Parts: sequence; C-alpha cells; structure tokens
Amino acid sequence: MIEIAADTLEGGGQILRTALSLSCILHEPVRVFNIRSRRPKPGLKPQHLFILKTLVRLFQAEAAGLMLNSKEITFIPKLRSIEEKELEVDLETSAAAGLFLQTLLLVAAFRADTLTLRIKGGTAGLGAVPVDYYPLVVFPVLKSSGLEAELDVLKRGYYPKGGGEVRVRIKGIKAPKELSLIEQGRLTFIKGISLASERLKERRVAERQAEAARKALAEKYNIIPEISPEYAQTLSPGSEINLYAPTDSGAILWSDARGELKKRAEDVGREAAEKLIGEIDSGAACDMHLADNLIPWMSLLGGRIKTSILSLHAKTNLWVCELFFGKIFSVEGTAVSCAARKGLI
Repeated sequence: MIEIAADTLEGGGQILRTALSLSCILHEPVRVFNIRSRRPKPGLKPQHLFILKTLVRLFQAEAAGLMLNSKEITFIPKLRSIEEKELEVDLETSAAAGLFLQTLLLVAAFRADTLTLRIKGGTAGLGAVPVDYYPLVVFPVLKSSGLEAELDVLKRGYYPKGGGEVRVRIKGIKAPKELSLIEQGRLTFIKGISLASERLKERRVAERQAEAARKALAEKYNIIPEISPEYAQTLSPGSEINLYAPTDSGAILWSDARGELKKRAEDVGREAAEKLIGEIDSGAACDMHLADNLIPWMSLLGGRIKTSILSLHAKTNLWVCELFFGKIFSVEGTAVSCAARKGLI
C-alpha cells in the first residue's frame, strides 16, 4: 500500500485527486493521511467525498474514512477497468464540476471503453478552472495523445446554489502517444466567451467584461480578439470570462477571471486579459493550469512540456506521481520531461 502524506507541498485536495486517479489506473492500494490538515477546515469536503464514493462504485473498491472532515482514507480498487457506460453525479451545491471531471477524465481515458458522465454542480468558481477549459484546451491538446472526449454545457451554475449541469463523453485511449508541448509557435487568433447571469443583463456585465478584455489585448497584439457576450439563467448570480489563444504549433494558451461582489465588470475583463498576456509573453507552450493537469497524464504517456510557471500544484503532482513510479521526471526551469511509459498501459 502506497502511503501518502497529504500535508506535503501544496497540501490540498489535489494530492487526493491525483493519488486516487493513479490508484485506480495502476490497481495500487493507497493510504492518504493528514488530508488538508493545514487548511482552516481540515479533512474531506463534500466534493472530495463525491469523488471517493464515485470511484468506490466504479472500481468496487474497499475503502475506509469516507466521511466529512476525515483526515485519513484507505482505498483498495478491486476492478481493473470501468464496466459502467453511463454515470450521473449530483454534487448538490456549487462544488466544482471541473475538479470532479479532472479525476474522472484521467481514469476513464485509461480504464474505460466509453463513459458518459452527467455532472451537476458549479460550472465556474474561484479556485477552480471552469468547465469550458476542457473542450477548449484540455481535450484538443490531449487529442494528439489519443484522447477522444466532448463536453456540452447544459446549464450554468455559480456559487452558492450551483445548479449547473454538463454532459461529458469519454472514449478510452486505444493507442497512447507521448505529449509534446515545447514550442509556443505563432498566435493564430484570440477568442473568448464572456458569460453572466440573465439578471445581470441590464447592467451589460457580459459586454463590459468582453470590451475591457478586447481593448487590453488589441493594444498589446496585432490581433482583434473575438469575444462573444452570453447570458444564462442561473440559480445564483455570477459572471466569468474565458479567453484562449491557439498557436500554429498546436499550443493553446488560456486565462479566465470571475465576477465577484463589488468587482467591476471592466476589472474582471482586464484581469483575464492581463493573465493571458502574461502567458503569451512567457513563451510557454502550456499555461500554468494546464501544466498542473498534464503532469499525471505525462506519468502515463511520457513527453515534454514547457509552462509559464511551475506552480506549487504542479510540483505537488510531480511528487505524488513519483510515489507511484519512482524518479521519472526531469525539470529544467519551467520545462518538464518524462520518459516514455511503453508497455505500462
């Protein structure tokens, strides 16, 4: 059983998500302890429990510690692959559907034939990438490694009531290939979606976010960004702006920002634009959040990436992966490489 001290490095829920993913894929039992012990409210939160209980069901796992605020769990998967074809999960609040998908996408890609997920919860929130990140960045980038997946947003959901819903279809990877995201390449265009709740329409929140981001980006680059304002019926009011910039090398750089109380729509738009400018000007081929996501994939596929910043989340994922595989990563500045994992999957 692999022993994982979850108060190491970043010390948050990412350790648990990555550990559970690799446990299921590699059929390795794990014990995770000191879960979120340095957080103001330590232990498992509802979103972590939903992930745990879902994986227990899919892999008929033996597990202990499955309760709110638990600081220790053990997880012993029994099945070697996912037999179910469809799965519905209601996260009940505004818990991030994107974080739930982060775990299930990796597991299903390597341990399912085809899996269709219907996830209810929050579609965007502070501290988590929005669900749009997957079809616009993650899926296209991983397509070259053999991933086939698609996502439809059925409803938007914001804090605190949530109520969002997405449908995701994932096909298992049949012929895995190494990841390669080293050269940024030349920008081909910049696009974006500026979203807000219907009740914010009179204040033109979506348009104001889009206009501020468009102005900041147009002043910096010789490109007129295409940012479309959209409104949606939501249980709780909220707004977001998501920007992405593909290049001719196959890289896709991303940034996002969320609306908050007493935060002007113009400031939200400028914040997203400034983040994207930072990613582009870094010369990176994948943004800092994509690097966090890709490291567990690299431990299985092999490959190389160059990111803008090697975040604490990324360093934490490197550490967790090497608990399973040993010393497999090489880091030089913000470039990360991993030897090909031939015959592993």
